[in-house]
Formats: sequence, structure tokens, C-alpha cells
Amino acid sequence: MSGDHVFISYITEDSEQIDELQDALEAAEFIVWRDKDKLWPGDDWQTEIRNAIRSGSFVFLACFSSNLAKREKSYQFEELTLAAEEYRQRPPGAAWLMTARLDECEIPEFDLGAGRTLGRSIHRADLFGPQKTAQMSRLIVAIQRAIGTAPGIPPESVSLAAADAGRAQSDIVEHVRGLMRNPTLVMDYDEFLSDLREPIQRALGDRERFPLTVAEGTKLNAEFAREWVRRIRDYDDILAPALIPLKLISMYGSQPHEQEFTQTLRVLGQESTQSAGTQVFRSAHEYPALVATFVAAVGSVAKQNYSMLRAATSDVRVATTSARQIPFVLTSGSQSVIGIDTWSALGTLLCVEDDGGSLTAEQIESMVSTRGGRRHTPISDHLFTVMAPIYRQHFASDADFADAFDRVEILLDAISEDARAQGEYYGPHGGYGRYTWRHRNSDIAPEVAMLEEVKAQGAGWTPLLHGLFGGDPDRASAALSRVGDLAAHIRSRLW
Repeated sequence: MSGDHVFISYITEDSEQIDELQDALEAAEFIVWRDKDKLWPGDDWQTEIRNAIRSGSFVFLACFSSNLAKREKSYQFEELTLAAEEYRQRPPGAAWLMTARLDECEIPEFDLGAGRTLGRSIHRADLFGPQKTAQMSRLIVAIQRAIGTAPGIPPESVSLAAADAGRAQSDIVEHVRGLMRNPTLVMDYDEFLSDLREPIQRALGDRERFPLTVAEGTKLNAEFAREWVRRIRDYDDILAPALIPLKLISMYGSQPHEQEFTQTLRVLGQESTQSAGTQVFRSAHEYPALVATFVAAVGSVAKQNYSMLRAATSDVRVATTSARQIPFVLTSGSQSVIGIDTWSALGTLLCVEDDGGSLTAEQIESMVSTRGGRRHTPISDHLFTVMAPIYRQHFASDADFADAFDRVEILLDAISEDARAQGEYYGPHGGYGRYTWRHRNSDIAPEVAMLEEVKAQGAGWTPLLHGLFGGDPDRASAALSRVGDLAAHIRSRLW
């Protein structure tokens, strides 16, 4: 089967209730797989279900009723065994495996590793009784989050900034709008951006608040992991007041607004590019400039204002240890913040909290000390959650926003690859986020579709008309080809 779907595990005695469940899931535009629909006579059901779980399923939904207790044997136990094997390799707190009760029954206590069991650790919906409709709605939302179309819980500071901007007479929105509408107010606009970035720059440069070295004897344990997450959330709070202005400028800015916009991102990018200190904190310190880059990129793409995307990426050049000036987007990315997977356990804890979950110290220690149970793109996933309230009003649905976010990440990776091809940098690839796993089973990956756009439209492709890739369709095609090759390699290696 191509594409992602919900796999329902159940026993035949519950078929009538499962029919109702399937109708609800399909009404929410999920693809549902039930063995009776997908398996043909003669198929090896174990192989087919294993393949579905490991390469095609985005949610395994195990449904239970009191009928199961009446059986001595059931194929459902075998399905659950296969699912448990896969779940042990997933991040703690991830909502890939879910359960539903169809009546008042006990859920089998399957061991899922790291102290987790099926009955006590997994999201459960009770699809019976007076709360049945409400529970079904919550289940659908949980599945949307699991597949990456619904964001997690954003930082409170970001939600408040978005809510304030949504007021009919928002002061910040009206002020930015006035500055951008009147071409005679360029000096006032420049001063506004200078005043906007100055407190952020001062806060980020406070080494008592954000030390770049760790004390001697510090261990990568649960205490350190929680402190790292607090640091990222502190960065979010510092950036929150700037997100709405940066969004509006990226969406509606024009040539007179580019220079100071670039300077603002350059100041943040330079502060984020530190050569002294411990690598884990130096990498984390790239995060604030990355947030600013993403909020600008999403706004630019949402309005197809690609000149502002160029101003926020290709034109933002920072000095490196060799005194060379190279684009910040080349030196950083969502993977760079976690040391190209070195500290993915720290990012996974951040995402578990975004999803409203929590981990015990024992679970964190287990995740930190082993390679299993970690998210592969935690900072990308967190950025998706941070951006959601800022841009929610500009997209028809969370799914539309998720698709736009994929496009943003692909363009950022392509801009980075293009700069790399010009001989500006030879370090690691710092991007390659959510779109790699979201489209691991897509018939046509989004980066491939974007490459086809370039080939079809040539020099008329809109980003080229605004100066990206030097306006050269061959450079754009070459960059997107490299993105496609590396994304395909990542998918084949991890999934």
C-alpha cells in the first residue's frame, strides 16, 4: 500500500463497531487499513501486516472489548507483538501506537520497553458511553498530531503574541502596517527594526543566562536534558515579541524594506555563530536565529514574496572563524541545533512536552544512554509547533500549513545546497527536517515535485524572478536534485 494510513487491530466479534469507527476516520480523510479489506486469499498475513506497520502505517490503533477475554487464542495478539517490537524503536511519548476500548474491558499489558506498557502508557480512547462522540473527536486530533499535520502545544509566549496580533486594533500590527505602507517612513522602519532586535541581542549575549560552557563533571543525564529544554524555551520567550513583526515584513515587505530586514537577521545570525564554548550549548545557541529565519521564510512563501526570502537567507551573511562571510542558512539548520543527531534525545524530550506528555527521569536516562526511541527531526517538529499560532489564520487547515512548512524547509535546504555548490562552504548538511519522514511513503516526494516545477517553468519560476539561485534555473534544478538525493538517502537509511 502506498501512502500513510491508520491500521486497525481488532477481532471479528467487534466488526460492527469497527465499521462505525472506520466511517468516522475516513470522514476525517484518513486512509484506513483493516485486514478484511487489504489481505487477499493466500497472502501471508504476518508479512503483510509487518510490512504495513514498519513501512506504511502512521498509527496502529488497537481496539479492545470484553470479547477478547473470551478467546484463548487470537491473531490480534500476534499483531500487537509486531507493533510492540516497532514501538520500542520509537521515541518515548510518541503517539504512533494508540488504543481504544469498545466497552468496559481490560487492555492487555504488553511490554513496550523503557518501563512502558500498552495499558498504562499509551493514549486511550473510550468509544462507548455518553462521552463516545467527544472521545472520537479527541482520537482524530491525536492521529492528526501523530502524522504531523496537527502541531503540538506552542510556547505560551508565542500564543499570547499571536492572540494580541489577532485583535481588531492590535498596536503592533497597526504600527508595522503604517511603516510599510508609507515609503517616506523608511528611517522610522529602520529604527523600529533596530529597537526590535536590540533587546533580543542583549539577552542572547548574556552569558550568565545563556552560558556556552558546561561545568566540569557535568553529565548528559535527565537533569541536563531538562535544563537544555528550559534553555530552548527561554529562547522562544525572548523571540516571541519579534515574531509578528518579522512575519508581516516577510509577507508584505518590498525592496526598500530588504536591507534592514537582512541586517536584523544578520545580527541574530552572528550572535548564534559562536566559536568558543562547549559544542552542545554552541549548537543550541543557533536556535534563536533559526526561529527568525523560519518565521521569515514561512511568511515569504505564504505570500510568494520571494525577494524577502532571499533577504532572509542568501543575503544574511555571517563571519566564520576563518573570517569568511557565508550565508547563515549554510552554517545552521534544524539538525545543527542538535549536533546532526548527536543530541537528538534532548530534542525528543522537547517534542514530548510539546505534545503534552512527560517522561520520568528513568525514561530520559534510557533515551539519552541508548540510540533507540529518539525522534529524527525534533527541532524541525518543534519549529512547526512554534510557527503554527503565528500563521494559523493564513491557512485553511493544519494540513495546508504542514504542506507549506514542508515547502519552506525544502527551499531552505535548496538555498543552502546552492550556496554550497558555489564553493562557499563544505561543512555538514544542517537541515533536512520533517518533510523527510512525512513523505517517506509518498508516490511523489515534495522536493521532487518542486524540481518538476522548475523544469516546467524555467526562468519564469517565481523564486528565480526574485533573485534566488541567482535567477538561474540550472542552479535551482541542480540544488533541488541534490536535496532530492539526500532526502531519499535519509528516508532509505532511517525508514
